[in-house]
Amino acid sequence: MLDLIVKGTRIAVVMFWVAMALSLVSVIPGPYGPPIIWIGGLVLLIHLAQYLFVKSIFAGRYSEDFSFVQTMLFGFTHWLPLLINGRGKRQ
Repeated sequence: MLDLIVKGTRIAVVMFWVAMALSLVSVIPGPYGPPIIWIGGLVLLIHLAQYLFVKSIFAGRYSEDFSFVQTMLFGFTHWLPLLINGRGKRQ
């Protein structure tokens, strides 16, 4: 069930980033474009905070599987499965 939620969330996030990119080049007009850009900026700040939090808490116990780029794109849907499945553990 968690895999289905993670995959669905990733698809929604990718669709949002496409909408934000279209808003940046003014393809999405008028009243919808600027709020999408503002929300995108807020999401980037939240994902940066998530990355810094996860790196600071789990730095000693987990390997470098916590990708900065994937965390910035997908947020918790990148690092949460790593923690749950234990794939991020050092061996």
